[in-house]
Amino acid sequence: MITPSKTINNLETFLEYEGIRIYCTYQFDDPIGYPPSSHIFTTSPEGTYASDPFRFDIRTLIVPALSAYEDSVRAGDKNAIAAVLEQAIDRGMLTTPDAGSGSRPVQVHQQAW
Repeated sequence: MITPSKTINNLETFLEYEGIRIYCTYQFDDPIGYPPSSHIFTTSPEGTYASDPFRFDIRTLIVPALSAYEDSVRAGDKNAIAAVLEQAIDRGMLTTPDAGSGSRPVQVHQQAW
């Protein structure tokens, strides 16, 4: 029996918060051979692991939750990662683009100013 395959065009949503969706990525763009990355995410539903301009590493987001949950984030704990992403969204580090600013679905800022 052949099982249906995941395609890279059908990315799993890791988090939807305040109208922003964060999608999982897969090493080598292979969702069959590899589990979702625990640290690399994308804001694009068509994103790929290696060549996606919308991907980011959660460990580069500088928010208090990252310090509080650093060991858990490094271990790939989904609740800790969600807390960091939510805090980054709340601080404006992951935001929807301004009107007319192009097709990028979310702007990623490593630090909130």
